[in-house]
Amino acid sequence: MKIIKSLFAFAAFFALNSVSAQTVTERWPEIRAYHEVISKTYHSSEEGNLDPIKTHSELLVEEAEALSVENMPEEFRSPKLIESLVILKKETKKVNDMVQRKQSDAEIKKALAALHDTFHKIVGLCKEEKK
Repeated sequence: MKIIKSLFAFAAFFALNSVSAQTVTERWPEIRAYHEVISKTYHSSEEGNLDPIKTHSELLVEEAEALSVENMPEEFRSPKLIESLVILKKETKKVNDMVQRKQSDAEIKKALAALHDTFHKIVGLCKEEKK
């Protein structure tokens, strides 16, 4: 019985987090567009397939450049989030540069993982600001 309750609590936790993340992307279309690209490139890299990031690294830079304080919903704006957005843009350019210079898959994968973590930090900060 404890296992069933634990599994239910675990599932509810992830469902609530998914709803919150959807709310962030619904309120900020530019972060949704970025998420579409980062998710298909990062998750493929986890499986050892770096072709999507190699194909879409320039698009990821374009989507990062579209992210700005001006188009960010006001309730998300905070110094921490703005600082994280600057870091996201730098890391996105770094990944693209690494792809263009044909660095090793291991190096690209590591940089992409850091970029993905920064993206999730931004989504988390949006959730905090909205509260």
